[in-house]
Amino acid sequence: MELTIKNREDQHSVALLGGRLHENKPFSGEPLFSNLIYWAHVEAPEEGTFSMHPHEGIEILTFIFEGGLEHFDTATNVWTPLHAGGVQLIQAGRGVSHSEKYIKGSRAFQIWFDPDFSKSLNKDAFYKDFQADVFSWTKEGDWDVMIYAGINGPIKTDAPGITAKRYKLPKGEHFITLTKTSTNSFYLMDGELEIEGNTMKKDAFTKVEGVEKIKIKVLEESELFLLESPTEVAYQKAYR
Repeated sequence: MELTIKNREDQHSVALLGGRLHENKPFSGEPLFSNLIYWAHVEAPEEGTFSMHPHEGIEILTFIFEGGLEHFDTATNVWTPLHAGGVQLIQAGRGVSHSEKYIKGSRAFQIWFDPDFSKSLNKDAFYKDFQADVFSWTKEGDWDVMIYAGINGPIKTDAPGITAKRYKLPKGEHFITLTKTSTNSFYLMDGELEIEGNTMKKDAFTKVEGVEKIKIKVLEESELFLLESPTEVAYQKAYR
């Protein structure tokens, strides 16, 4: 299986707020796929705040892996802290404005989805924080997995067909079961591995579709983030 591996140096890299925040974007500049709109790996060398800005229609998941985030939006009108291990869900609906403050040392993913704008633009905005104690590691074969969204996950998205998982993989060979009708996006958070013979190092990204199982050879203990999203959606996408 030939895969396109995007190493960190191949991804779009942006310094924000005078370098206080940094983002690398795994598929920026390429044609959009599935119902994904945007994916950024956010790092905060210093504290950095995005001032109030609006969103409409989209759905956003923000995964906090290190550090923390303080968030204000017009759906709740309060500042809310989200600590490492937590996930923030925003369904922008008819419209919401918000501000985000990342504390120094934070690391996060922010992923945007198209949930079907013909429906979402007719709904009120919705916001919810899922703190770290909502999620837990479980065993799947001989590795640990944390399910954030999808079947058996606490988060239910309006965007259809979304599953988000995080794997802790020990050294050795493993087979991960996938959904054949999904596009499966992999981001290597830490470590080094080979996926179907293709080498991935820390912060590398790749995606596969149309397969039910994939072989991974872990060269050193690794953490792998998997996002499953539908290869085809049954609605007109707002972004192409």
